[in-house]
Amino acid sequence: MATISAMANNTYAMYKMAQNNGLSLFGTSTSSTSTAKSTSSATSSTSLSSISSNAKSSSEAIVNSWKNAATQASEDMKTLTSIKSGIQGLMSSYTSTNKAFYAEYDSTMSDLKDAASTVKYMNFDFGKDDITTNADGTKTYSSGLKAAIKNVSNLVSAYNDALQFTSDNAEVSDRMKALSSNFADTTYHAGQYSTVGITVDTKTGALSLDEDKLAKALTENSDATEYTLGRSGLAGKAETHIEQANHQRSKLFPSMKQMIGGEMEVASLYTGKALQGMTTYASVGNLLNFMF
Repeated sequence: MATISAMANNTYAMYKMAQNNGLSLFGTSTSSTSTAKSTSSATSSTSLSSISSNAKSSSEAIVNSWKNAATQASEDMKTLTSIKSGIQGLMSSYTSTNKAFYAEYDSTMSDLKDAASTVKYMNFDFGKDDITTNADGTKTYSSGLKAAIKNVSNLVSAYNDALQFTSDNAEVSDRMKALSSNFADTTYHAGQYSTVGITVDTKTGALSLDEDKLAKALTENSDATEYTLGRSGLAGKAETHIEQANHQRSKLFPSMKQMIGGEMEVASLYTGKALQGMTTYASVGNLLNFMF
């Protein structure tokens, strides 16, 4: 399609053609006096020349304005692409971290649950006959006593793993911080646990087991040992912690909105603005293509 300047020139050419054929585009007959004709011709020529010049200047200004807009659109597109890439990176990182967190959480709690259940239901009925003192002073434990010691050792190890996991992730959320405190409450039972060979780290709550001391407790005071380690003791406490944790499992790790909500909101707002600008500049581009 012709430019505004070209359209003005075409109009002037049409005027000249009409004038040469005795017609007038402005309502004035060519049979008028030569002075009027001359004046009209000069005035029209000057007017059209002015229109052509102004139209050309306006056209160039509009084109320059649109070109600037198109340039800005290109810059906004680059910014938008960068923002989109950043958001995708955040989402990917969040998803991977979330998946790793729950994979380790589920594995840790499952191991602890199995170990706690085994100790809770194991046989605590042992006596002095389950320990044999050898000639060299060493002691040999019966197979049943060995199995019991192994079960308690597994519980201590699994409990420490859960304690470590919750401690390492305590800052992830308030719920995880509370859960970490729950698992570390072994310090309040340090005296009781020590009677069955379990020592508690007063700083972390971590447990350590003296197997010989446990064997002695199992064979000399099985009822008290069962109370300390079984349903009412360490095994039962571990299960209670697991139940509390699993009850709020889906909320232990913060949602994406909670973790990076501020950044996403800003990015979303800017993205919306950029998209609106892109739509406007696309329309400008279409107009440019239409005119040229």
